[in-house]
Amino acid sequence: MIPLGGFAISTGRAAADPQYTNESAQSVIDQLEADGYDVVINWLTGYDTKFLSVCWVSNINNPGEWNPPPGTFTTVYVDVSCPNHDYY
Repeated sequence: MIPLGGFAISTGRAAADPQYTNESAQSVIDQLEADGYDVVINWLTGYDTKFLSVCWVSNINNPGEWNPPPGTFTTVYVDVSCPNHDYY
């Protein structure tokens, strides 16, 4: 997957959206893709040059419906934040 920069307008979280806690952004995105979603990343803070494994997800926006019918192409927008600074 190639991360895409930019912003998307959020319609808010649906009551049935999947909950991902204490996982890296990479883990969340991998799970969403395994569930059949097309994922677009909204970079919120930090550097988009960081590995997604050190970043976190603050929100998952689905303008469609969760649990779409099989064969339906559904895009979700994942709000990702990454560390702002490197400490050496």
